[in-house]
Amino acid sequence: MIYQDKPIGQKATKELLKCKQEKDKVGEITVTNLSQQFKDTLVKIKDQKKQDMKIMLEQQSMMIQQSQEKQELDKIEKEEQIMKINISNLDLISVVYFQNMKLEIIQNRGFNF
Repeated sequence: MIYQDKPIGQKATKELLKCKQEKDKVGEITVTNLSQQFKDTLVKIKDQKKQDMKIMLEQQSMMIQQSQEKQELDKIEKEEQIMKINISNLDLISVVYFQNMKLEIIQNRGFNF
């Protein structure tokens, strides 16, 4: 039978104090661990953001390059169409215009006359 009015003995008091101190230590360790985990998570998030930004910049660079290549191909196609024009049936103004355009195209490609 346990008497509740009886004061706690010295051994029991020491045992309670020891348990309380261990709980405090566990609490400190948990807070320290959570804090470190939080810091680690923040570092991972920052690294992921850097990687995402790098990938996004590479994609933008590729899109710009593809756009420039497409513009160059369009320009070459237009130049080829101009070079294929038969000027024998055109009026004098059109003949002069297309001859100048053809000369300009030839010069841009590295042929000088």
